[in-house]
Amino acid sequence: MSQAMVAAPLVKQLLQHRGVLLGFIYALTRDYDAAEEIFQEVAVAILEEARKETDVAHFLAWAREIARRRVREFFRKGAKERAVQPLSEALEEAISQAFAENERALENQQQRWQYLQECLERLAGRSREVIEGFYHGRKSIRELAAALAWQENSVKVALSRTRKVLADCIQVKLHRQQMS
Repeated sequence: MSQAMVAAPLVKQLLQHRGVLLGFIYALTRDYDAAEEIFQEVAVAILEEARKETDVAHFLAWAREIARRRVREFFRKGAKERAVQPLSEALEEAISQAFAENERALENQQQRWQYLQECLERLAGRSREVIEGFYHGRKSIRELAAALAWQENSVKVALSRTRKVLADCIQVKLHRQQMS
């Protein structure tokens, strides 16, 4: 198997969780520039592990630990010159725990987002036009009505019905996931 194929899942997860990891690093450093720099180091470390074909069962927990170690190293290297000092170990642990506790909620949100994307792909015709125009094109009800040669009330009804279809589609997928 090529290295690109092995690394792809870890790279995808790294990109998918960039904001969470950067937020975690920022919470520990309280310095945005330092957080960006450390995130880059974390990304390199993850890519190195991907090349070694490291098996990662819980990506976020694993990546947070890499980040936590890089933050400690960051403060060890230049603690005296920095205006911001490292957090106490207890506070660092509390922040880590808070991020870990919210991991499941994040995964659920990402799963719903994926299901929404799948459900949107299944939309066709005017339903798709209305949703894309309203949300992607950021058109007003009035603009959509003019573009579709509909009454404004018809656009509102179409949006409402399509939202219901999407919500139902997502619920079915969530139910199937829970049953498996």
